[in-house]
Amino acid sequence: MASSIDNDGSAVIQRQIDSGPAQTCEPLAVSDALVIYEVEQTAAVITEGNYRRIALQFPDHLLGHSTVVSAELQSRIDSDAKVFILADTSYGSCCVDEVAADHYSADLVVHYGRTCLSLSSRIPVYYVFGREPVDPDHCAELVSEKMAGRNLLVLSDVPYAYAMPDVMQALEQQRGNDGARVFGQVVSSEITVADRLYDPKTTTNSTIVPGRSWQLPPNASGEASSIADYSILYLGAESLTLTNIILTMRSQGVFSYDPATRTLREESHKVNRHLARRYKMVQHARDADVIGIVVGTLAATRYLRVIEALKAMIRRAHKKFYVFVVGKLNVAKLANFAEIETYVLVACPENSLVDSKDFISPVVTPFEMQLALSKSRQWTGDYVTDFHAFLDDAERELAEPDNSDDDDNDEPHFSLITGTLKQNRRFNHPRSQSAVGADSAQLATMNKHTEIAQYMGSAGAEYLLTRSFRGLGHDDDPDNKSNEPLPAVLAVEGRSGIARGYANEK
Repeated sequence: MASSIDNDGSAVIQRQIDSGPAQTCEPLAVSDALVIYEVEQTAAVITEGNYRRIALQFPDHLLGHSTVVSAELQSRIDSDAKVFILADTSYGSCCVDEVAADHYSADLVVHYGRTCLSLSSRIPVYYVFGREPVDPDHCAELVSEKMAGRNLLVLSDVPYAYAMPDVMQALEQQRGNDGARVFGQVVSSEITVADRLYDPKTTTNSTIVPGRSWQLPPNASGEASSIADYSILYLGAESLTLTNIILTMRSQGVFSYDPATRTLREESHKVNRHLARRYKMVQHARDADVIGIVVGTLAATRYLRVIEALKAMIRRAHKKFYVFVVGKLNVAKLANFAEIETYVLVACPENSLVDSKDFISPVVTPFEMQLALSKSRQWTGDYVTDFHAFLDDAERELAEPDNSDDDDNDEPHFSLITGTLKQNRRFNHPRSQSAVGADSAQLATMNKHTEIAQYMGSAGAEYLLTRSFRGLGHDDDPDNKSNEPLPAVLAVEGRSGIARGYANEK
């Protein structure tokens, strides 16, 4: 009788699998697809730009609609232009997946659904936000009950951007019993990439700014207003966009209206706990000696400069860093690197705020890492998630001379995490590397014959010595019955190519 595993693998290819989130998508009529996914407008952009290879990027929960949208779009453009669908994005679905689009030589990406509004760096992008239903009159009535007398700055999640003019009109029409206006100033924000093509080759930040923009009018005395004079009304459900707004904007208060549930609530009580958790992770980063820089985006502009700035800050603090590119972040991936004490995630403003309670090491943002390493900055409650604001501040600080005293750096500091004094290890420091044995952690017995191995600033090698299993063929292998050391084995190049046909297979 043949073994159950004795087969040619065809069963795996033919096996039916559950398509997951795509099946939760309700069927979409063609007439609805034309409106919700703006097929006619998208086809006009493709035709006007004479694009030949168009990538359609859908989030996982909208993949069920992708075939209808792509078929209708293909029928409205030149037959020489080809439309294809991107699925399983390299990083977060809110970011433009330039990596996958480059693999198919796309010259345009059409991004559907929610987005963090991070601008791409190589490929033109046309955003289609979709259209979620909203009742402007009901929203205005609830807001007038809880936010009367305030100045309002109205922001929205991208699926409700189309309804902002109607919501603004409903708010302006609200009147009290005496006929007076219910609110003070009411200002609407604008999503600066809505209804237009963004092309990094022809568009500069001086003409189009990523994200949201608004213009606050002068106050009653004629002086310039600030966000501190306004309360924020956010149109949309609880999301990372809302969290980012709460953390970064120092307003009088933040209220959110969810059109799906038709409810209005104040969000300020939640952010206090969130800020406390973020502050704790800053303290973890301050105690860390070995730091992992995780690349969480390959599309957001200036991400390479952010990585270089982080490297410079970590080097100045004489800590050790490793750079990782792991795609979508999860607990299992980062658990492979147990020697890393803190990770800093370089990602878009929304994906960088990771709740890392399930990770073996905390995951912080570049701004939090800057707070942890800086000797002059203090926590004020203000928060920065935008690359541009972080870079301006980080590069200004790195340009200043490092006046820290080596003797002060050698003194232990009090850790707020452990409640004890902690002695920092020092990597990449000339004084600690001037002689062999300057740091006893860099010296270890290599085998049973007490030969000495030296690891100059290698955190990974030092951590390996503390593990009970260090890999196959180690000199201390108990299966080695002879007293002679095992011969060294040279590393050889493995297979190359892809699984369906390696380079050495015909």
